Amino acid sequence: MSEYKGIKGFQVQTRTEDPGPTEAQAGDFYYNSTTGQFKNIITGGAPLGSWSAGGDTNLAGDSYGGYGTQSATGKAGGRTTPGPSPALTTGVTNHEQYNGTSWTETNDINQQRWLGEASGVQTSALLYGGAYPASNNPVLNTEYWNGSSWTEVNDLSTARRSHGGAGTAHTAALAYAGRMGTSYIANTELWDGTNWTEVNNVNSARGYVTGGGTSTDAILVGGYGGSNEAKFENWDGTSWTENADLNTARQTISAGITTNAIVMGGSGPSAKTEAFDGTSWTEVADLATARYDANTGGSTGSNTSTILYGGYSTQYHANTEEWTAADFEIKTVTTS
Repeated sequence: MSEYKGIKGFQVQTRTEDPGPTEAQAGDFYYNSTTGQFKNIITGGAPLGSWSAGGDTNLAGDSYGGYGTQSATGKAGGRTTPGPSPALTTGVTNHEQYNGTSWTETNDINQQRWLGEASGVQTSALLYGGAYPASNNPVLNTEYWNGSSWTEVNDLSTARRSHGGAGTAHTAALAYAGRMGTSYIANTELWDGTNWTEVNNVNSARGYVTGGGTSTDAILVGGYGGSNEAKFENWDGTSWTENADLNTARQTISAGITTNAIVMGGSGPSAKTEAFDGTSWTEVADLATARYDANTGGSTGSNTSTILYGGYSTQYHANTEEWTAADFEIKTVTTS
């Protein structure tokens, strides 16, 4: 039998702890007897969620091009061997796909690379940019996945690595920012299914970023441009606009769109996760494994559903983590 706490003539449920994502219901009002606080669950705001373990990748590594959704994602390229110089980095042409439970190796990409970006879904994806493992020089090359094999298509206009990418189809993608040689760039390019075209630059040149969203609603979060960045910019299909800063500056891993985004991990290595509700960033549950240079499902994902795999801390990681959250926020009610 539930216990209830009285408040001005009303009886409200008493709980010893806040509800989890599967229990929470918008509109619930209760008394937390452990903290001595009345609380209310509202829609929107910082999502109530947690990370859980998924299946391991077949090849441990980092810096992939990632695409797809939480339950149907893919990763292409990357690296497997750390070293104090680029010449000691072993890049791969490996390509794997995830079905929500396990990873399966499928046909390799043509051009060995790491620090590339990808967009699309398991049956139709685009991989662009990155770095040649032996030299660390940036890549112009673009490849298209038709569900069974990779084909080289028209190159980027500007070679880049450690850049952001957005797009949910191979016919419409966005490549932005990144590093070219020793310089950080602000250049943005739009893919129309055939060619890349230069469009308006990001406001703050930087690299070591990931992106998220679509070719008309994309995000650029954190990164490095001489120091770790907390800056957040969003793309509306025409131009980039500066938005609310992260709480913690870092080289990030991100997913989502302008009004609904998430960042996790990053330089440090970090286990911190922050969720964006369209107005501000809020720290939510940490990753189980702190890491950087990991990947999400590319351009898809949100503050209620995303995936993270691979990465590096003191070793290369094969483990996958899945973020699931209800679109709720628990608010403490002030009483007098």
